Amino acid sequence: MLRSLLLQSLLLLGLQPALQPLAAAPAPAAAPQPQPDGSSLQKLREGMPGPELRREYLLRAHELLHQFWQLEAQRQGKSLSRPELLFNGERASGCGVAEVQHPMAFYCPTSNQIAMGLDLRRGTRAARGKTSAELLPMELAILAHEWGHHVNRSLGQGPYQRAFTFTVQQEELAADWRTGILLGWLLGQGWLSLDDFTAASNLMFEIGDYERITPQHHGYPKDRFLALTEGAATQLKPGQRLGEWTVDTRESFSRPLPGTGNDGPLVYEVRRFEIERNGQVTTNLLGAALGAASCIWGNRDQCLGMALQQGKGRAYGRYTSRQLRLDCATGRFDVSDDAFDAQPIGRDGKGQAAVLAQRVCQPLAGG
Repeated sequence: MLRSLLLQSLLLLGLQPALQPLAAAPAPAAAPQPQPDGSSLQKLREGMPGPELRREYLLRAHELLHQFWQLEAQRQGKSLSRPELLFNGERASGCGVAEVQHPMAFYCPTSNQIAMGLDLRRGTRAARGKTSAELLPMELAILAHEWGHHVNRSLGQGPYQRAFTFTVQQEELAADWRTGILLGWLLGQGWLSLDDFTAASNLMFEIGDYERITPQHHGYPKDRFLALTEGAATQLKPGQRLGEWTVDTRESFSRPLPGTGNDGPLVYEVRRFEIERNGQVTTNLLGAALGAASCIWGNRDQCLGMALQQGKGRAYGRYTSRQLRLDCATGRFDVSDDAFDAQPIGRDGKGQAAVLAQRVCQPLAGG
């Protein structure tokens, strides 16, 4: 009937129709997905002082995370919803939570909500001495972690997927890995400073726990840090320049100090992740406060973000700011403010000295 009506219309217009099969109408083009742009986050930090800064920053970061992961979902032929972002005092509608309050930071899949009620100043050592603006990249890491849970449900757990088992630890480490992907991408694009990245990394180490025998074990501090750096390594490569800084290894960065190396050792300012194990610190750990409050494990405390530990002795890990002296002539290196004198380059447990030597000593030796 449609073909007959079309032929009649063409004849009335005095046109001679070509008697060919009707072609199917082309499918409408998909609406272009906005390209994620993290530059506004830094601009906001610099230009909007005041009590509303945190909320506005997280709202923009929330939109950025949706755009970032939506692109990945589309590459897999999927679509990703946008969870509702809740702040302190706002009502939640799932996972047994009525109102968001400290120390809640969770993703609830049943209501598709993310809560950002954690006050970093109350119980995290990594937040000490930082201004509200300096805390924002750490807040971003928490939000990215909760988004990681949301993305895990749609796109899988990446290298932390297991075929026959499922544990809270696997889910948490997968969310940390996705956090590292986002932070590494921002750092590589120049939208996050190295100091901001290292501060966020320090926090991820701190929120690890030692509750190995409990079903709510999220991962040891080192496990969580390694998951973060594994994610970041998908975006950052050794030798990559980050402004004045260069990526040396997954756990170290360097920049040469001017005026050194003239017939003497080369001196670098370095960032190296170090773990202090002597005299382990006592801290109130909020390790269980960041997670997926899905209640699929049947634990209401997880939904409420309750701390699993109080006042436990634990190692403290952080990125240190030091100077590294590299002597190509003698094949030795020395790191400031540590317990060791100059050592052979191969003795650097971080591998940073060897990377720097391969980068600069061989060209010098070749003339």
